[in-house]
Amino acid sequence: MSSGGSVIALEIRALVCLIKSIVDLGIQYKELASMRTADGKVHKVDLVIKDEFGKEIGFEKTEQGNYRIVSDSSGLNQNQIRKQQEFVKKIRQRYAYNKVVEELRKQGYTIAEEEKVEKNTIRLVARKWS
Repeated sequence: MSSGGSVIALEIRALVCLIKSIVDLGIQYKELASMRTADGKVHKVDLVIKDEFGKEIGFEKTEQGNYRIVSDSSGLNQNQIRKQQEFVKKIRQRYAYNKVVEELRKQGYTIAEEEKVEKNTIRLVARKWS
């Protein structure tokens, strides 16, 4: 990890922010759907998308109020499973970005600067005038 970096455990809780993140990435989605996974279970999901292999990835709300990612990786080889995991990681990263920006704006900050400094690192400068 680079100096000044942070590792943040991310819980997806805000469906609106999740949808914005998916739209930002140009991914088509369907709301309030059900999907079947390889084990035969049917999951009621608030949101479902498809990866590049046409496999469904759903976001299922848990009793704790956060979203669990449910995916179907049946028939995929190890390389395709890795790509599916990277796809989900991009969504989680965009969600984290959108959630941070949303929370800063709620607290009266504006984003003064934004710079992509590394492959998966964005530097934000937020300002608040009082």
